[in-house]
Amino acid sequence: MTPEEVVGVWRLASYTEVGEDGGTVAGPLGEAPAGLLIYTADGHVAVSMMKTGDAPALETYMGYSGQWRLAGDRMTHRVQVSAHPRMAGTEQIRRVALDGETLSLRGTAVTPVGGRAPERVLTWRRANPDGIAADGIATDRITADGTASGSTAFDSTAFDNTAFDSTASDETAKQQEKETH
Repeated sequence: MTPEEVVGVWRLASYTEVGEDGGTVAGPLGEAPAGLLIYTADGHVAVSMMKTGDAPALETYMGYSGQWRLAGDRMTHRVQVSAHPRMAGTEQIRRVALDGETLSLRGTAVTPVGGRAPERVLTWRRANPDGIAADGIATDRITADGTASGSTAFDSTAFDNTAFDSTASDETAKQQEKETH
């Protein structure tokens, strides 16, 4: 997989948690969350996810933005702003797989649940180039002249894959460790 293949707009298809027995259950946003994931060619990422429907869920909204980089099967999101302040300054590392128009991100929850940090799996489907996703909802922005915008050209010079300062991540991890004990 290349960075060019990841650039674009993705719609959340599922968000599940892997149980200790290996089975999956609904993630913290419930059975049918909605969400958008946006990777830009210049290395920025934005993700917004929300609970839908009336069923109870652990959370109602999750979102953050920052920078991204891809190295092999590892996707790193360097969080700059977040709905959860404890995530700001951290690097969220996920195993990533691309199968056609489906992107899968797997990683460990930031905050332990019931004494353990469960693995979570987020499955995303690419928004169609015409701006209409499979569910019929428009996804691309429209420019002033009425045409859909979006570029898949990736400028690898705009994002230095080795330039992250891990100090903030280390400090955040230490603080999270204190909070869980």
